[in-house]
Amino acid sequence: MTGNTTTSELLLPSMSMGPSANLMNGHGPGAEATVDRRNQGFEFSSEQEALFQEQQTLDIVKELSESPDWYEVKAYGHMSPEAHDVSLTASTLRGDDKIALRPLKFFNKEKTECIVVLHLGRKLCGHAGIIHGGMLGTLLDEHLAYVSLPNLPNYTGFTANLSVDYRKPCKAGQWVVIRGKLDRVEGRKAYSNARIESALDGTLLTEASALYISPRMPANTTSTAP
Repeated sequence: MTGNTTTSELLLPSMSMGPSANLMNGHGPGAEATVDRRNQGFEFSSEQEALFQEQQTLDIVKELSESPDWYEVKAYGHMSPEAHDVSLTASTLRGDDKIALRPLKFFNKEKTECIVVLHLGRKLCGHAGIIHGGMLGTLLDEHLAYVSLPNLPNYTGFTANLSVDYRKPCKAGQWVVIRGKLDRVEGRKAYSNARIESALDGTLLTEASALYISPRMPANTTSTAP
């Protein structure tokens, strides 16, 4: 970057990626694994089985699955096993009454837009019956990364700024749709925006914008991101 130095520039470019780059999540071309919606890595509980059947009937799922403009990837499939095991949303918050099923994740061909469909259970609340705002912020942060990092140098970066606006309470026990879009890339900076909607009627619940910055890589380091 050139020009005035920001706080984000002071913090992020000084990080040395080195060999640790091999342990980072892959966001490059072909990073995601083949999709198998039923294979979640565990046997379904009765709740998960019911949700799976419901998931397949959602209009948004049918629309995206049949559209030539979108392709489905395995949610969290870009993660290394080590990253997956310690991930808040991919591992810690999975289970009945939480994120019961692995979300459905779709990209456009350029990987500048992403749509995720997921169910938020009743154990993710702040107020009774209302999904915790921090949970929604986490989902938006991750989603904004999906459209930002594939377009940054070395296919990686860190959140430098995240701005979240809560429009309406997000009720627990419902299907939601997260839509994200890359705004622009300026060198090692990527700007993007995303929103969470009700999957049933499209009501806007929460929206956010973010800035991601890709750290400088040592001159003798070559990214191994797929």
